[in-house]
Amino acid sequence: MMPHRIFRPNVFFKGTSFVALALLLFAGCEEPGVVGGAFIDDEGNLVTNEFPVKEMTPTSSVSYSGRLDVVPMGHYSDPLFGEVTSVGLIRPDLNSITLNRIDSTEQVALKLVFNGTEYGDTLSTAFFDVYEVAEPWRGKQLRYGDQISYDPTKKIGSFAIAQADTAVLPMPEDWIFRYNGFISDTTGGTDSSYVFDMPGFAIVPDVARSQKMVFLDLGTDASGTVESETTRLYSEDTTGTFQYQRMADWGAAVQRDPSAIQPTTSYKAMNTFEAFQKIDYEFTRESLVSQNLARVEMIFYEDSQLLDGSLPGSHVRPAVTRANIHIVDEGDVGEEVFASSPVFTAVKDTSINGFRFNLTSTANLFLFDTLQTHKYYLTVESNNGLLQQTLLHGPESPDESKRPHIIVTAIE
Repeated sequence: MMPHRIFRPNVFFKGTSFVALALLLFAGCEEPGVVGGAFIDDEGNLVTNEFPVKEMTPTSSVSYSGRLDVVPMGHYSDPLFGEVTSVGLIRPDLNSITLNRIDSTEQVALKLVFNGTEYGDTLSTAFFDVYEVAEPWRGKQLRYGDQISYDPTKKIGSFAIAQADTAVLPMPEDWIFRYNGFISDTTGGTDSSYVFDMPGFAIVPDVARSQKMVFLDLGTDASGTVESETTRLYSEDTTGTFQYQRMADWGAAVQRDPSAIQPTTSYKAMNTFEAFQKIDYEFTRESLVSQNLARVEMIFYEDSQLLDGSLPGSHVRPAVTRANIHIVDEGDVGEEVFASSPVFTAVKDTSINGFRFNLTSTANLFLFDTLQTHKYYLTVESNNGLLQQTLLHGPESPDESKRPHIIVTAIE
C-alpha cells in the first residue's frame, strides 16, 4: 500500500521543524490518542503507511490454576471456547491470630464470598456440594487440567448461587473436633500433617443443574490480614463475638472439553494460556517511510460477530479489556509468559472493538540498527482466575479491514 500524504501548510513559521518533531514524538507516547498535524510547520508533510501482520501462530500452555486472584467454580458449555467444569479448592489457615481454640458453645461456619462476575447464563442458578478433599494438594502446584479427589462420604453441605454473592455453610462437629486438635497444638510442626490429614474443601458443581460459573473472592489486605468481606472460616460465641480465619491455600481443578467451534480465520486468546498467539511482523525502512516517526501502531480486531453470535441473549463471558505482547526467546513459553511482564499493553479501544499497541519505540530501535530479533506472543489480561477469552481476526480474515496490521505515521 502506498504511503498517504497529508499536508498541513502554514501552521507554524518556518524554522520550527525541530520543535514540531519533538512535540509529535511526545504525542506518540500518549495512550490512547491519534497524532494530529497541529505541530507541523509549512514544510512538514505528515505521511501514513499501512502494512499487514504477516502471521499468527496458535500456541498453548498448561498454566497454573492455584493461588490466583479468584477461584473459578461451576459448569458452563461455551459453544466457542468449550465446556468447562471447575471444582473450587480451599483450605482454612492454622496460624491466624484471629482464631483460637473453638469452644463447644460456639457456632462455626464457612462463609463463601463471590466477586459478582458470572460466566454463562446470568438468569440461571448454580448448584454446589461441598466435600472434604481426599488427597493433599498445594495451590502453587495446581495447573489447569489437574484433578483432585474428594471424599463423597464427608459432605459438608450444599448451596445455590443465583444473584446472591455469599453462601454460609455450618461446619459439622466432627470436622470442628479435628480442626481444634491442630489449632490448639503448641508443639509446632503441625502444618505439614494438617495438609495431609485435613486437605480442605472441594466445592463441586452440580453439572446436571448448573449453566454458569462464579468466582470466589479470596481478597486480603497488604499485610495478609483477612478483609471484612471475603471468604473465611468464622466462629461466633454466645455473646455475639466473632473470630475469623483466612484461607491458607486455594485453587481450582479446571477441566475443559475442547470440542467447540474452531474458527478458520480467527484466533483464540485466553488468559489461562490455553490459547494465545505468536505474532510475526517485519519492519523495513521502506515500510516505516521516514526516520522521523510520530507513531507506529499494531492493531488487532476482535471477531465481534462470532463472539456475540455464539451466545444466547442472557449468557455472558467475563470481559476482556486488555491485551499484551510478551517477548520470549528461549525456555518454556508458557512459564515465561506467566512469570514475566508484557513489553507492550493495549487497553481495548471500543470504537473499533480492538487493541492498539504502540510500537514507536521498537520501530525507532530498528531504524537506528539497535533492535534485536525477538519472538513476540500476544495474550489477553493475566492469569488471574477469571476465565477471560476473546477471538481475534487473523491475517486471512475475509474482512480485509479487520486483518491485523501496522500503521506508521511519520514526517517525511
